[in-house]
Parts: sequence; C-alpha cells; structure tokens
Amino acid sequence: MRILSIRLKNIKSHRDLDLSFSPGINVLAGPNGIGKSTIFEAIGYALFGVDAQSFVGNVERFISIGAKKGEITILFEARKERFQVSRTVGTPAKWLLAKEVGGAFEVEEHKDIRETEARLKELLGLENGRSLAEQFELVIGPFQHEFLGPFVIRQPTRRRDKFDEILGIDTWRKTFTRSNALLKAIANKVSVLESAIGPLKEQLAVLPEKRSAHKDAIQHLARTEQECHGKGQELQKLEEQLVEIDRREQKIKALGTEIDKLKERIDNGRERVAAQKILIAEAEKSRRVVSENMAGKQACEQAEKRLVELREQAKVQHRLEQEMAQFEKQLSALTARHAAESKAIERAMLEVADEERNLTEKRRTLEVDPTTRKLAARLPEVREAIIAVRSRLGQLDGRRTGLEEGKDKLAEGICPFFQDPCLNIAEKPPGDLFSTRLAELAAEREAMEKELARLEQTEKEASRAAEQLKAFEVQLRTLDEQAAGLAIKLKANQERAAGLERSGRDRDALQRQLTEKQTALKEYANLAAMIEQMEAEQKRHRPARDLYMAHREQASRLEGLQTELRKFEQLLARLQQDLRTGETELKAESREYDTVRHQALRRQKDELGREVGALGQKAVGLGKDVKRLADEIDRLKQIETEITARQAQVRTWKEKEKLVRFLRNRVFRNVSSYLSERFREEISQRANRIYRIIAEADEELAWGEEYRIVLRDLHEGRLRERADDQLSGGQTMSAVVALRLAMLQTIGARIAFFDEPTSNLDAARRENLARAFRAIDVGREEVTEHWYDQLFLISHDIAFSEITDQILDLEGQTETN
Repeated sequence: MRILSIRLKNIKSHRDLDLSFSPGINVLAGPNGIGKSTIFEAIGYALFGVDAQSFVGNVERFISIGAKKGEITILFEARKERFQVSRTVGTPAKWLLAKEVGGAFEVEEHKDIRETEARLKELLGLENGRSLAEQFELVIGPFQHEFLGPFVIRQPTRRRDKFDEILGIDTWRKTFTRSNALLKAIANKVSVLESAIGPLKEQLAVLPEKRSAHKDAIQHLARTEQECHGKGQELQKLEEQLVEIDRREQKIKALGTEIDKLKERIDNGRERVAAQKILIAEAEKSRRVVSENMAGKQACEQAEKRLVELREQAKVQHRLEQEMAQFEKQLSALTARHAAESKAIERAMLEVADEERNLTEKRRTLEVDPTTRKLAARLPEVREAIIAVRSRLGQLDGRRTGLEEGKDKLAEGICPFFQDPCLNIAEKPPGDLFSTRLAELAAEREAMEKELARLEQTEKEASRAAEQLKAFEVQLRTLDEQAAGLAIKLKANQERAAGLERSGRDRDALQRQLTEKQTALKEYANLAAMIEQMEAEQKRHRPARDLYMAHREQASRLEGLQTELRKFEQLLARLQQDLRTGETELKAESREYDTVRHQALRRQKDELGREVGALGQKAVGLGKDVKRLADEIDRLKQIETEITARQAQVRTWKEKEKLVRFLRNRVFRNVSSYLSERFREEISQRANRIYRIIAEADEELAWGEEYRIVLRDLHEGRLRERADDQLSGGQTMSAVVALRLAMLQTIGARIAFFDEPTSNLDAARRENLARAFRAIDVGREEVTEHWYDQLFLISHDIAFSEITDQILDLEGQTETN
C-alpha cells in the first residue's frame, strides 16, 4: 500500500496545496507553524476517518480562516490498483472512495460511512477489529504531544489497560469482568423461576374439584334444556291456534276502519262535486265576456304594435341628431388642429438644420494625436513590469537577510538549526561562503532599482496620455449622443408631417359624413304627429282589452272543469259501491269470531311463555357455569404446562451457570495475561534490535510486566535492570521509538507517521535513529525485516537528509534524493 499524493483545499494554513510522495521514507521539512503536522492530520482525517475534533477543539478551526468548507483528497495505491479518497470538512460532510477504471475514477456506492471505513480497512490491510481512527491515533500516527503516550503512565494498572487496548487484547479482561455480572444474572434468573413455581403448584391443587363440578353442571344443564324443549313445543301449538284467531280479529278491525274511511271519502266527494259545479258556472260567464271584447282587444294590440314601430323611428331620429352634432364638433376641432400642426412642423425642421451645422463644426475641433494614443495603450504593460521588479527586489532583500544571519552563525561555528557544532564548514573561513554571493545580490539590486525608476517615469507619461485620451473620448461620446438625438427629432418631425396629411384626409371624410346625416334626418319630419295619433287610438281600445285579459284564463278552464266533474261523479259512485260490499263482509266475519275464547287463549300463551323464558334463563346461567368451569380447567392445565416449562428452564439456566463458571475460571482469567506475555516477548525482540542501533550502547531493551520499559546491562560484573524514572530522557525516547516501530510491524501496518521523533535525543542518537529507519527500509536482518511501504517523518534534523527518499520542503521546492 502506498500514498501517491495529497491535495488540501482550505485546511488550516493550506489554502491550496498539492504534494506527491515517493516510496520509502518521506521527510516533511520547514519552519515551525508552516503546517507540517497539518499534513499528517489531513491524512488521518481523510484516509483513516479520524474525527477533526481530535486535532482541534472546534471543527471550524480545521478550516482555513474565512472559508466555509474544506476538502482533502488522497491518491493511493493498494493491491496494484489506484484509488482516490476524499473527505470534506463542514456541512454537509462527505466521505467518498473512488477506484480508477480506464484512466478515470468511479465513486464506489456505499450506504453509509461504516461501509466506507470497512472498505478502506480491507484496502489498507488493517482488518483487526479496531476502528481505523483508533489504530491511527494509538499506533500508526499518534499526535506529536501524545507520542510518548501510555509508555510514561506511572500507574501500572492504567498502563496495562491502555496497551491491552492498543494491542486488541483488552477484550478478554473486560469479558472476564463483565461475565461476573452475567453469572449473577443467571443465578437470579434461576431463583426467580424457582420462586414462581411454588404459587403455581398451589393454584393447580384445585384441578380435581373443578373437574367434578364441571361434570355436575353439564348434567343439570341437559335436564333443564330437555324440560325447556317440552314447554316450548306446547307453546308452539298454542301460538298456531292463536294465529288464525288473531288474523280474524285483525280483519274485522281492518274492515271497520276501511268502512269509516269510505264514508268520510263519500262525504268529501259530494262537497267536491258541488264546488266543481260552481266553478263551471263562473267559467261559462267569463267565456261570454271574452267573446264580447275580442274586437276591442285586437284593435288595441294593433295600435300598440304601430306605436312601438314609431317610437323606434324616434330613437333613430334622436341618434342621427346626436351624431350630426358630434360630427360638426369634430370637424371644427380637426380644422383648427391641422392649421396649428402645419406651423409647428415648419419651425421644427428649421431648428434641426441649425443643430446639425453646429455639431459638424464641433467634431472638426476634436482630433487625437497618434503618439498619445500609442503611449496610453502601454500603461497596463508598464504597471505589470513595475510589480514584477518590486517583487524581485523583495526576494533579493529576503535572501540577503538570510545570508547575513547564516554568516553570523557560521562565524561562531554553530549550526543554525540544532545549536550544535557545525561539521559542514570543515576548517573553511565562513566569510568565503557568503562574500561573493552578497556582492552579486548588491549588483543585481542596483540594476533592478534603475529599471524600476525608468519604468515609474514611463508610467507617469502613459497615465497623462491615457487621461488626455479619455477626455477626448468623453467629448466625442457627447457629440455622438447629440447627433443621435437630432436624428430622433428629424424622424419624429417626418412622422408628424405624414400624420398631418392623414389628418387632412380625415377632415374631408368627416365633411362627407355630415352631409349624409343631414339628408337622412329629413325623412323624420312628421314622426311626432303620427306618434300622438297612435297613442289616442290605443287609449280608446284599452278598456276592452283589459276585460278580455281579466276573463281569458277563467274561460279557458271550462272544458277541464267539466271533465273533472265527470271524474268526481264516477269516483263517488264507486266509493258508494265499496261501502255496501265492506258492510256485507264485516257482518259475515263477526258471526265466526268469539271474543271470550280469544282472551282465554292469550292468557294461557302468556303463562307458558313465562315458564319457557324462566327455563331458558336458567339454561343460559347453567351454560355460563359450564363454560366458566371449562375455562378454569383450561387455565389450570396451562399452569400445569407452565410449571413443566419453568422446571425445564431452571435446568437449562443451571447448565449455563456451570458453563460460565468454567469459562471465567479456566479461559477468560488467563487468556489476556497469556496474550500480553506473547505480544511483549515478540515486540521486545524486534524493539531490542532497533534500540541497540539508536543507542549504540551495550544495553538490552525489554518490555516487562505491566508493560514497563526495562533496560538491562552489566554493571560491575552484575546484571542491572533500570525502569521508569531511572532512565534518562534520551533513553526513554529511544526506547519508545523502537517499541513503536516494533508495534507497527506487529499490527501489520504498511505505513507509519512520526512527528518530530528526534526530540529529546542528542546528535549521536538522532544520526543512529536515521540509520535505523534506513536499515528497516532495506530490510537488514540484524534490525528487522522490511515491513513498511512508506514512512512519513516531520523533522528539522539534517541527519535524515542522508537516508530519506524524498524531502518535502513546505517553504520551498521539493527535493529528491
């Protein structure tokens, strides 16, 4: 697995940064505060899923100041394939993994971030049950302030728990502790089950008694139902006798009611016939009145019709008079407007001609010098050249300051980075290293200053030419706007002239229409006299028309009234016949009906009904008792089944209790200690070989009980062991670096990150650490096999420049070794 490149956009101090990495060892260099540790944090965030709050207290501080969102993109190679992972900082946050297919990257579909992390674990070869973020923070890339981490924890128990967690064996110890609660829960479960069985057995003791009562209730119910059935059959026979008698009684009552209704309808029918005859007499009288006034009504209607026609003609006459007055008014106004418009058009044409002559004279006076125009066009080019020269002068000043500081430091023989004696100058005078370069910088600066003065003078001249050109252009634009305005005025005047011609034609047409209206109005000279004559005629015949209209509706109803009278007389005859038939049938039915016998049968039926009802209620109650006893027996059977089931559960839980006790005492108690010893032994062997190279001392590094760092050596002929506060800072740092390298190999990490691993180390140990890294990189057997694909370090140490595959200077250019 290998990281190929990273791109940061708006991440802390990096607005837009691209870095490419080589296989092997990559060293990030540069002054403090330039953002070296941010590169490691970005890799942990995007590739390992570390929460941004692990780097900063507030996620917003992980984004560049002023930006709303940041983005990290990492290109890496795994299993001979290329992948690209990107993760944004801000809302909404996205974590995407893409695979290169045919030269392009296609995003893989993952339902959530857990699936994305699982896929990255598979590609990185870190599928050991722990999250990627924990593996990065604890072992692969611990932050600078946590590098010593649990190695320097004083309390043995806390130190043991922390390293068990890092190595993934804390699960066994936690399982042993938590299984005690499980054991107690199982014992409590057994106790609860056993305590519940006793009350259930007490309830089950009444089962035989309930079964006997249930059998007696069934027999009593059968006897009651048999008795109820016999009474019911007797009641049914009696009801069949009553049906016929009830039917005859109802028929007699119905015939009496029907006869009463027929008598009432006959009386109403006689009243309706008399009233109908009165209406017929009134209709015959109205018919005579209508016949007498028919001629007067027709004459009145003819006069009204003619009067309507004459009044419509009066409306036409009035409309013609109004239109003629309107035409006269329009003709007068149009004539006056035509004369005024002719004079206004003539004045406007003269004004436009004068303004055109004035514009032509002004345009001749505005001409631009070609030399001035050319000089103004060079202004942007000159300003860019000035900016470039000033930038170069600033760079020269920075280089001169750096050379002067280096000269002063080297004059004292001290390395400016580590405050140690500098071995690079090797008896050479410090002045010879800087004098020539300082002289070259001074000469270059003098030439640049002269060039800057020349360009600034040219800029002033070009600025004046540009201002003059701009003033001429403003005046020309003003003249162009005035010319455009004159063209608009001329066009508007021409449109007015065309409109004046149309106005003349409209005036002539209006005069013709006025003459036509005057001719048409002469036809209505006698209209008022004719209207007066028709109004008198209408008034003379109006009484006859009113009488006709008043009696017309009553006269038209005569035939209908006569038809209804015949229907009423026929219906009355039928009702009288039905009354005679009903009275005959009522006499026949009454002779066969006995009221006393009917009442006796009803009393006998009611008494039998009460007896059947009581027996039915009794049977229902007995049925409920049978069902209640059956339900109680079923419930007791369920209790019996429940007791059997709970007894089986008690046996099962007791077997589980035995199993948990066995696992706790024989397995969980010992596995974590066994794994801890095995891991410490394996890591100690690897770390000891690395430590001997770093320390160059005849000491043996071991990882003792409770993960203590132990150094063993021979002192005055005896084996001596030192641990914890007996070690110096350099010994502790050397041991921690060696142990971390060995742990990385143990967990199977193919990449690792070290932030300032040489802190607290003297010059010799720093050089030895660099050699140890290179020995691991090439896989020297006396150190350890080559277990990583890439190693990333942050360091100012010059020793690493000899062993690294690439130095990434974040302040300058990338150097390749």
